[in-house]
Amino acid sequence: MGRFVRFILISALVSLTVLVGVYNINKIQFRWYVENVKKLYARYAERYAESISVGYFQWTTMYELLKENRLDEARIWLEDLKKHFDFVEEATVLDLSVDELDLFKISSHGEKLLIDFKVFNDDLSEFVKDRAVRVVVNAQDFLEDMGEAQLYISPEGEEFVFGLKYRSNCSALNLRAFILSATAGVATFLLLWMITLWQRLEHESRLRKFSEAMLEITESFLKGEKADRLYQLILQKAIEVVPNAQAGSVEVKRNGKWIYVAAVGYDLEGLKQIEFADQADWFEKPIKNSRDVNELNKRKLDAQTFQKLKEYGRIEEIKCSLTVPVIVEGETIMAFNLENFEREDAFDEKSLELARLFANYLAMVFARMKQEERLLEQQKVLEHLSSRDPLTNLLNRRAFEEYGEKMLSLAKRESKSIALLFMDLNHFKNINDEHGHGLGDRALTLIGSRLSQVLRQSDLLARFGGDEFVALIYDCDKERALTIAERIVQTVEEPIRVEDMKVNVGVSVGIALYPTDAQELDQLIRLANVAMYFAKKRSLKIVFFSDVAAFGGR
Repeated sequence: MGRFVRFILISALVSLTVLVGVYNINKIQFRWYVENVKKLYARYAERYAESISVGYFQWTTMYELLKENRLDEARIWLEDLKKHFDFVEEATVLDLSVDELDLFKISSHGEKLLIDFKVFNDDLSEFVKDRAVRVVVNAQDFLEDMGEAQLYISPEGEEFVFGLKYRSNCSALNLRAFILSATAGVATFLLLWMITLWQRLEHESRLRKFSEAMLEITESFLKGEKADRLYQLILQKAIEVVPNAQAGSVEVKRNGKWIYVAAVGYDLEGLKQIEFADQADWFEKPIKNSRDVNELNKRKLDAQTFQKLKEYGRIEEIKCSLTVPVIVEGETIMAFNLENFEREDAFDEKSLELARLFANYLAMVFARMKQEERLLEQQKVLEHLSSRDPLTNLLNRRAFEEYGEKMLSLAKRESKSIALLFMDLNHFKNINDEHGHGLGDRALTLIGSRLSQVLRQSDLLARFGGDEFVALIYDCDKERALTIAERIVQTVEEPIRVEDMKVNVGVSVGIALYPTDAQELDQLIRLANVAMYFAKKRSLKIVFFSDVAAFGGR
């Protein structure tokens, strides 16, 4: 009984290592995922608040209504705000000191976000000191709009952002539950089948080799080894452990085609040139002799593919083949193959049972890989949303400044010039006042699209807020900047047709140049803004900052 007890202890240790290890990986990955969602949610909420601030609270009309205590008229515009920002449930005027506010402040109450806005005039030179506007938003709406299904806002739960709390959706944890279930299943199989196999294996050395293989695979899995390397490792260990296995391969189904991702005893680079449309016939008989292998290959393969398999896969030398389908979420996604070149009866049910244990590890690796791909894809989408103006899909101010600093650093290294164009639409407020913010928003979207067509893809274009746009143009001197600015003026001032209506918009452009006007991005923005206001006050189209003094002297 001493050997049997020792075997049970080894089996239990392997099973426990797999279960605890995979559980900890999933737990760490989920915590990492939640931290990323927190950051992206905060950016999303701030971008949403910035859009509201630009549209309604950096506006002389609203400033004057609150300043002059014309609250009934102000409430009409707040109702208009609710129509254009779907997530807003309530917007009210508060008697509140706003000295500590910048543009807005986000807090929460229960499952609601509370956004307190400071109310400015058009050019942000003045603000209402004793009043603010509070906008109430359902915090869950933001998560749903971001496509987030794994978390939901709850009054009780774990700390989120802005004082909110969250819980995990049970349905959203299906993937994690699947991984844990698969792991528990593998651990159970390991324990049960290893006990059975222990009674059947002829030598204790094979048992020790099997245990060592499981531990090595588990260690590589826990370290986060790349999928293709894990496939290769699992295959190598299976060939070492499964009796009479001399070679093998792993195929994966991608985009409806089966391709080779691992091989031992064959030319893997050559096999990667081969694709199969269907593997159903191959799975019908798990253990095949040489006649079965040849008949299947000749029936399903064209002459060219058959020739490649002879060259790279030694198919005419195979005497016995063992195949295990790997199934994840009800779909067969892998084929695990072992071959022998000497005996027609090389594999039996014992070999098949042992191979299935290794195939279960392949399923775990595949599931982890798919989870990581989904998380990365969702993060890319959320990061893209956080860097874009929600109305025009141009860069927002924060992203413009981030990329602009990089462009400026490149210009310094390469001794190139840069032009910064600050553009402000003339009399655009009249469109909002006469036709409503809905039509104004569509006009802004069209203007943003027009500006994108004027500039190169390598140039930076952003909506700074309201009806202000900023462009950063690389390797651009004064003459070229003037040419681009003239094209912008011509493009913007073409009549805009929206909802069977034609509206006309003018534009004032201020230009600052690196390195002649300023050396830093924030200085370029400020100087171009000064030139733009100079142009606007004097009804000019285009003004360079370097020419402001000359204009002023006339």
